[in-house]
Amino acid sequence: MEIHPFTPAYLPAAAELFVQNFRRLRHSLPALPATLDDEALLSRNLGRLLDARPGLVALEDGHLVGYLVSMILDDFRRAGRRAAYSPEWGHAVAAPYQARAYRMLYRAVASDWAARGCQVHAITLLADDTAALQTWFWNGFGMLVVDAVRSIQPLERLPETQLSIRQATVADATALAALDVEHCRYYTQPPVFMALRQSQTAEEFRQFIAQPGNSLWLALDGEQPVGFLRLDGYENDGADALSSGAVVKINGAFLQADYRQRGGSTAMLDAALRHHARLGKTCCAVDFEAINPDAVAFWLRHFQPVCLSLMRCPEVVPPPG
Repeated sequence: MEIHPFTPAYLPAAAELFVQNFRRLRHSLPALPATLDDEALLSRNLGRLLDARPGLVALEDGHLVGYLVSMILDDFRRAGRRAAYSPEWGHAVAAPYQARAYRMLYRAVASDWAARGCQVHAITLLADDTAALQTWFWNGFGMLVVDAVRSIQPLERLPETQLSIRQATVADATALAALDVEHCRYYTQPPVFMALRQSQTAEEFRQFIAQPGNSLWLALDGEQPVGFLRLDGYENDGADALSSGAVVKINGAFLQADYRQRGGSTAMLDAALRHHARLGKTCCAVDFEAINPDAVAFWLRHFQPVCLSLMRCPEVVPPPG
């Protein structure tokens, strides 16, 4: 196997390879939209990345069996660290070459990432590619974020809950802003240890609620809001595989600690699914941190993984060349 620079001549073969792998995943996940099942789209996306950054291909007997392109992000996850990142469509390897090709591609690209002062190396994988996942684990990468999907169909079983659930209105914006301060602080605590996120203001919540394709759901103890679930009908800040007009995206969920394990999160999710089904959505997406055990336990009960994002923080990062 040989590693060569990714020139435009390889774009059709690279796009075909990724789409083949993506179709395999869609076969096992009927709720996954066909957004990336488009070789022309993939070729254009890869071409734009290549215009900004060099890429690599893996050749076996002169035939393309893998490729890797990446982007440089100066404030990765808003934690103040420069990262090299390859999205789910920024790489692909054909079976059974995953272990060898990914090792060789990473070895070749790592020096370039180091020369650019990248403190984080990150990659997003299709969730069903266990051979690729194993290979990147053995290269020192750990799980970071999971993108997952489910049908918009309501939940089949709901636990009993003493909390009441209703859709939020603009009149709830102040209460939502207060909850979001707690929400953002929660992620900084053990065992999650994420960088502090900027909480949303009451005005930002009002603007969000005012858009008819969005929704926010409240869990209440009596009249007191103790949690919320936020769904965006327009924006997708997760994996590109889930960017589709058919998808509604969960981009915020929080329940105060004293109210967890009481069925409130499940009840909010069910109410939201029913609402967005009436609006014509066909599936629901969420991304969550694998380093948040409460999130993992909840979301994997109701959603199926689509993409797995991994990262490595090298112990030695040379200054940018």
